[in-house]
Amino acid sequence: MSTPSMRPKSSPAGADPLAESVARLKAAGDEPIVHYAEPGAFLFGSWKNVVIAVWEAQGTIAAVEQLARAGEIVSKAHPSGRSNIHFIATGAGLPDADVRAKFVELMKDKADQLACVAVVYGGTGFWASAFRSFVTGLKWLAPKSIGFHLLGTIEDAVNLVPPVHLKRTGVELDPKELRKVLEGWTAKLSRPPAP
Repeated sequence: MSTPSMRPKSSPAGADPLAESVARLKAAGDEPIVHYAEPGAFLFGSWKNVVIAVWEAQGTIAAVEQLARAGEIVSKAHPSGRSNIHFIATGAGLPDADVRAKFVELMKDKADQLACVAVVYGGTGFWASAFRSFVTGLKWLAPKSIGFHLLGTIEDAVNLVPPVHLKRTGVELDPKELRKVLEGWTAKLSRPPAP
């Protein structure tokens, strides 16, 4: 598996950036692809029909909007549905109330496209407890049709996501390949989640 490719900086005048991004994703086949990244803050990419969000800093409205665009690209390329896996670096700031509202709005708006949402966080102590409370609040507000899971490790995601994803989208995810993609992207975090 090669290194994920990066999104071009700009499109020629008159070009449809969404259509170009969808074409790039389809051309990537089974290779992971990065759609948007801001060093030290986030990386949003995909592998097959799974959106992978790696959060190293506190979420912002602008970042959630970029996440939404990445999800739209994957949904256009894979109309059977998608799953989202979020990784939160230990100690990343908790999103503010307006960002939480944006996450909830996005989940409600895209519920018909989402097979599974898995949130993986690392760490212990006060931060982990506060983060767990934040995500539990999101889970209560999310549409019940979405399989929403709070997980502690990459291994938890590798065990949980593939069968749920297959059942809801019809797309099989090889757990070994999924582990490789997730470990590759989270290895770059300065404060990675638990393995």
